[in-house]
Amino acid sequence: MKLVHCLFICLATAACAASPRHVAVSARVEPATARAGETAKLVVAVVVDEGWHLYSLTQKPGGPEKTTITLVDNAIVEKTGAFTGPPPKRVRDTAFDMDVEQHEGKVEFVAPLVLKAGAAAGKQKIEGKMRFMLCNAQSCLPPMSAPFAVEFSVEPGAPRAEFVVAAVSAAAPPPVAPEKFGGQADGLGGLILLAIISGLISLLTPCVFPMIPITVSFFTKEASHDRRRALKLAAVYGLGIVATFTLVGVVLTLLLGAGSANKFAASPLVNIGIGLLFVAFALSLFGLFEFQLPSSWIDAAQSRTGAGTVGAMFMALVFTLTSFTCTAPFIGPLLVAITQGAWFWPLVGMSVFSATFAAPFVLLALFPSWLARLPKSGGWLNSTKVVMGFLELAAAMKFFSNADLIWNWGVFSTPVVLASWVVLAVLTSLYILGKVRMPHEEPVEKVGVARWLFGLMFLALALVMAPGFWKIAPPNLIDSYLPTPIALNHKDQLSWGEDYKAALAQAKTEGKKVFIDFTGYTCTNCRWMEISMFPEPEVAEALKKFVRVRLYTDGGPQGQQNQDFQVARFGDAALPLYVIMSADDKEIARFAGMTRDVKAYLEFLKKGL
Repeated sequence: MKLVHCLFICLATAACAASPRHVAVSARVEPATARAGETAKLVVAVVVDEGWHLYSLTQKPGGPEKTTITLVDNAIVEKTGAFTGPPPKRVRDTAFDMDVEQHEGKVEFVAPLVLKAGAAAGKQKIEGKMRFMLCNAQSCLPPMSAPFAVEFSVEPGAPRAEFVVAAVSAAAPPPVAPEKFGGQADGLGGLILLAIISGLISLLTPCVFPMIPITVSFFTKEASHDRRRALKLAAVYGLGIVATFTLVGVVLTLLLGAGSANKFAASPLVNIGIGLLFVAFALSLFGLFEFQLPSSWIDAAQSRTGAGTVGAMFMALVFTLTSFTCTAPFIGPLLVAITQGAWFWPLVGMSVFSATFAAPFVLLALFPSWLARLPKSGGWLNSTKVVMGFLELAAAMKFFSNADLIWNWGVFSTPVVLASWVVLAVLTSLYILGKVRMPHEEPVEKVGVARWLFGLMFLALALVMAPGFWKIAPPNLIDSYLPTPIALNHKDQLSWGEDYKAALAQAKTEGKKVFIDFTGYTCTNCRWMEISMFPEPEVAEALKKFVRVRLYTDGGPQGQQNQDFQVARFGDAALPLYVIMSADDKEIARFAGMTRDVKAYLEFLKKGL
């Protein structure tokens, strides 16, 4: 499903920004000259690349985003009716599980205008913005916006009746049936399933462990005195967690904005902070120290045991704040989607996720005595915590390497990170099989079938990663998470410049085109393309015929400048983005995102050859 695939890509890259347009948007006013008081038509013309389509002005919610056109307030003209367009093509989209209305090729949207009384004679300008979503047969791009501006002339004189009547009669839009949300349950299925699975996985993170005894201590007294009141407070507690998760996420996103959120995620300081946090969690899971909430929070929560609804709401707030960090990998992409205007989908995902996350704690609130039935420390639960500790150390190495790439330390290099992952995988396997144990643990007396299976799984993972040191195996998905893939270090590796203007000058001298690779230090999809697509013999041979320039947009001395150039010139902040330019600085073709289709990528490159 397109939606789930897009969400998983967001999880890997921590960035879901605007995508390339694949369209040309222009505007004109008919007639080009009019008088104050007369009406005219504003025509927004769109030409969509072959194989792509956008959606109609009346596309129903719950699926792809409909096209909208807005105008900047203007003292000269006023829009007197809604934009209308040609009849859209109605098809059944299996990816969204719904009927959609789409436009292909060239399409024009028209709105009636009236020149305000007293409009000054001379050249005038109308500015606006068109927001739309593009899809092709394989995938969809996130919604994006394209600005437009058009000039027209206001001539002196009284309004002419024939222009007023003609324009008004042409301006009346056809009646549109009221939009109704319905029949979209299937389209939401993938998102809801992903939200539920992510919520269940998040329950295994270290952030939730301290809340178990806090929750039980809060509700035990209520359950022993009044079951009805305990039921009410448990419901308040659960709803409070759902509401707080959603509201905190929305507020943070609106304050930061999607672009700021992406920069925040790529910040070296943020990556180091998260890495240190994961190390602390790992040491806590190994039993070296107890991870606890601040004593003031615990005292405040316990002091509100008799405070009823207020106490339950306070407990929900404490729960949300303490677990927000561990749940960010799922909710991050949803929050970015909110800033892009897609309110319905992220709010559904946030609500389902937080409801799943809160459900076990509501049950503990209703039946605090169940805590006594949970497996005790030292059993399978303790083994699970230790395994999670090894995984948290592996994740910490990835965050440290992100900071290393941007600040160019040269400490957390590919060999170091890969070696740490291999060692951690082997240690995890030996621990599960009982060959390694923590100081406070008793020896494993019997290795059951489950332990053998999981132990061999981690050992197999180590064996899969190890050949990366000697380049005796083709690149795989794991390589794309490494800072500088070892697989790229071979004698045929392509050379890349870092200055676009210098690349243009070289292209003029050599009679070549320029190939721009907009990439990022922390972009996993960028790494995948570099280790899997670029080394393909036909692709590498084609790339050698270009002047190649690689522009990092998420860090480095030119990071901000490169990102500003990408957004201003190409209306796009997503990574990776590949653009072919002529030597005189004109765009020839562009290709967005990761692909495994070598033929499709070669077709893109051939446009520049």
